[in-house]
Amino acid sequence: QMSKSTGNFLTLSQAVDKFSADGMRLALADAGDTVEDANFVEAMADAGILRLYTWVEWVKEMIANRDSLRSGPPNTFNDRVFASEMNAGIMKTEQNYEK
Repeated sequence: QMSKSTGNFLTLSQAVDKFSADGMRLALADAGDTVEDANFVEAMADAGILRLYTWVEWVKEMIANRDSLRSGPPNTFNDRVFASEMNAGIMKTEQNYEK
C-alpha cells in the first residue's frame, strides 16, 4: 500500500508521468477487486507497460506483413469455430446489458 511514511507515495500526476496513463490503468485494474484496500504494485505497472509495448510492436509487424497473410473467404473449421465463439460472446454481452 502506498503511504508517505514508507516513501512509496505517488501523486496521480507523478504516477502517470512515470508509468503512462495506460500503464496506470493496467496496474490499478490489477490492484485488487475485493473490499480490501487496493494494493498498487509498481512491478505490475512496469509489466503493463512492457505488455503494451510488446503488443504495439506485434501490431506493427502484422501491418507490415499483411500482404503475406491469408486472404479469401473464411471456410476452414477454425474460421467457423472462431465465428461461432464471437457470435456467442456477442449474444452473452447483449443479454448481460439487457439485465
